Amino acid sequence: MIEPSGAALFRILGPVEVWTGEGWSSIGAGKQRSVLATLLLRPGEPVSLDVLIDEVWPEEAPARAANLVSVYVHHLRKLIGDGDGRVLVTRAPGYQVDLGPGELDADRFAALVADGRRALASGAAERAVDLLTEAIGLWRGRALADVPATPLVAAEADRLEESRIEALELRAEASLACGRYAGVVPEMRRLLADHPLREKLWALLMRALYGAGRQAEALEVYERARNTIADELGVDPGADLQQLYQQILSGDSEQAMMIAAGQARPAPAPGPQAPPVPAQLPADIPDFTGRSGQVGQLRELLAGAAGGTSPGAVRVVLVVGSGGLGKTTLAVHGAHLLAGEFPDGQLYAHLHGTTQPADPAEVLARFLRDLGADAARIPVGEEERAAQFRTRLAGKRVLIVLDDARNAEQVGPLLPGSASCAVLVTARNWLPELAGSAVLDLDVLSDDEAGTLFTRIVGERRAAAEPTATGEVLAACVGLPLAIRIAGARLATRGSWTVRTLAARLSDERRRLDELRAGNLAVRASFEVSFASLPGPVVPGEVGPAQAFRLLGLWTGPSFSLAAAAALLGDPEDAAAGALDVLVDAHLMESPAPDRYRFHDLLRVYAADRARTQESEADQAAAIARVLTWYLHTTEAAAAIISAHHARVPLGPPPAGVQPLGFAGLDAALAWCETERPGLTAAARLAASSGLHEIAWKLPAAAMSFYYRRSHWGDWVATHEAGLASARTLGDQQAEAWMLNNLGMAYGDQRRPECVGYFEQALAIYRGMGDPRGETRAANNVASAWFNLGRFDEALAAGLRSLEIQRRNGNRYGEGIALGVLGGSCQRLGRFAEAIDHLRAALAIFRELGDRMAEADSISDLGEAYLGLGRVSEGIDALTSSLAIWQDIGDRHGLAATLLRLGRAQQAAGHAGQAHDLLSRAADLFDELGDRAQAAAARSALVANIRRSS
Repeated sequence: MIEPSGAALFRILGPVEVWTGEGWSSIGAGKQRSVLATLLLRPGEPVSLDVLIDEVWPEEAPARAANLVSVYVHHLRKLIGDGDGRVLVTRAPGYQVDLGPGELDADRFAALVADGRRALASGAAERAVDLLTEAIGLWRGRALADVPATPLVAAEADRLEESRIEALELRAEASLACGRYAGVVPEMRRLLADHPLREKLWALLMRALYGAGRQAEALEVYERARNTIADELGVDPGADLQQLYQQILSGDSEQAMMIAAGQARPAPAPGPQAPPVPAQLPADIPDFTGRSGQVGQLRELLAGAAGGTSPGAVRVVLVVGSGGLGKTTLAVHGAHLLAGEFPDGQLYAHLHGTTQPADPAEVLARFLRDLGADAARIPVGEEERAAQFRTRLAGKRVLIVLDDARNAEQVGPLLPGSASCAVLVTARNWLPELAGSAVLDLDVLSDDEAGTLFTRIVGERRAAAEPTATGEVLAACVGLPLAIRIAGARLATRGSWTVRTLAARLSDERRRLDELRAGNLAVRASFEVSFASLPGPVVPGEVGPAQAFRLLGLWTGPSFSLAAAAALLGDPEDAAAGALDVLVDAHLMESPAPDRYRFHDLLRVYAADRARTQESEADQAAAIARVLTWYLHTTEAAAAIISAHHARVPLGPPPAGVQPLGFAGLDAALAWCETERPGLTAAARLAASSGLHEIAWKLPAAAMSFYYRRSHWGDWVATHEAGLASARTLGDQQAEAWMLNNLGMAYGDQRRPECVGYFEQALAIYRGMGDPRGETRAANNVASAWFNLGRFDEALAAGLRSLEIQRRNGNRYGEGIALGVLGGSCQRLGRFAEAIDHLRAALAIFRELGDRMAEADSISDLGEAYLGLGRVSEGIDALTSSLAIWQDIGDRHGLAATLLRLGRAQQAAGHAGQAHDLLSRAADLFDELGDRAQAAAARSALVANIRRSS
């Protein structure tokens, strides 16, 4: 159980521990500690899988390292009771720990130290001692003591240790201010044993001894300090320590105390005239639109830059995103809004990271000149220039904007060393090595923001005059600010064009990128900058990021899984994951969930265009065939579990390089189908358009069990209409009959009369082919269709014909279906005794076969027949049993229908309250399923129940 916000959940000031709800617990597995520690060292920031893998396996990672990290996170979530992932959050490109105030002991420590520092500065020394004592009490040993040492862990442990010593020094200051001189002496001696070169500790010990009346000992301490520092460093103590010694030696106690506390220093010598304040921000754009949330976040992150608790903790904000998202525009706009917060100036540099990266040393030289440095005295080396740059910015409030950074190595030397400054960086790639940075990951504009931007460019009258065409233009631009600006600019400079003219030109996907060009602006050119920076394959023979980008552009679905990508690329999953991670880091692709990926629509158009121009037709066709074959075999594997008694799609073994998924049970099979539902439709259409007509009909046939179970009629009809056309193109009668039969089922479930025609066409084909299995299936479907249409006399006749066909062919399952239709038809015609006989016979068959869905259907119909004979108690019992089965197997349509029947039965039994609840649930569920007729029937029964009970 996670504790409420504000109470500690994690401790790193010592061995790593987590709060389990019952107490503090250590983490036995070292690799899990490494994962957690890495996340805790960057709270509130996404940490990529690459960084986590490097921290856990600094030497050589195993092939399945990414999956192992997922397992470690899963175990950590279980340990702290974070089952829904609210604390250890999955966030591309990896994971993120989201903490409230005080939920990490290091954060609590920093807050207490900051409060103690403020208390001491305001004269509340006693309060400062209490706060600092509480802060120091949080430590249980060396920070991250049980985490395997890596450069990151060692550096953070050292930083935290430094903050602990500073807190001890600050508490000593507060204790001296309270007159507790004797108590400070032993603590300073202990600290000096470990840190003999810290002059502040020597000064505190001298002050404590002097305040305790031990002046001679204080002077001896200085001699020891001088000898120690000279032996180790070959220099004399600093000016402050020397001046303290002189003050104590002369007996000037007031000055000694003030100098040691840093409250009195010699007046600085007059310096040269201050250089002009730099104001280098590019001009803001007058029609900046949208991004209100990001602008607010940017201001919040940077406006309080000088309020940090650590004097060297510079606030860095990284704005990342793909080309054309308006990173520079947002950064410049936000920087102008914040200029007043940085009165000592604003520095700006375009780092050209995506083209010809600027040399940090040259940028530093310019910055130094702009800050007043003598050009002749600027050092030659980058390191010396960076040091001088930090010196000039010390204590000043300057905002530095670094636009289009290539990597952290380019940015690092340009960072100041004073917390009073802030840095705003834009980049196309993630820069995970940029320590302490907050990340603002840009996405496309919302529909409203996109419409507003377009309207501001072309004018409200012109946009409003053709709302449909305006919508089509914006749909083609898919929220990309650069695309919207180009589209608007083309209209603004072409008075003879209507919005419809531009919409028509953008409607052709293959020409769209060429149309999105105006002057020096071009969407294609923006994408090409990112694409050109992609590296080649890591392992020879595997698909590299650039080729993966091109080939994946052939996929037309809204997203795809890692397994599907591996099939399309013809690579193992590990190799595919490596290429995809590079694309995600380069913002050429998104990862909305672990092992799930998608393109921005215009990037997919660009990728497909690249594939057409750079990949051979054979390679394109092979990639499409591989992914569609993978979908077909995986869907059929799911169908075999979802509906074991439905006819199986004839498949051979999958080809080499295609590894379809398998499923452990019904829940897993349904979950995969639900996740991939848009992909199944896209795959069926892609198969048809690519001439893979055999896959185009087999894939819908395999998916039908899922569509039937979850009542996805729209997908069912769309995929099967495409499959029917492909079957007829092939001249495959069996495939044609299969598609006709399945379409009849889809239309029949929706009570549409055309279903009978589809079934009769299928039945005729099966008879002509001499296919007994198909004939039995189609015969039953004809009978069921008449029944569902309320034509019970026709259903009875068709059911008797079907029963004879089923028994002649020895089809027990089909016999049960035919008996069910006969039972239902007799019940609707008032022949209840015959109905019961038929339904009991059907129920026995379905129980024999273990088909729970058909069993539930038969019991429900049997309950209705009992009610028809006035055997209300038996009817309610049967319907209640049926309801339990529908709930257990998760069939929502069967559940809704039985809720309606049971509600009417309870109403007939005089149980108005129970009837009301059941009928309400039925109406709501039918609404969710889109079955308006049945929803209306349920509400009509509900109204009748209310009237009857009132």
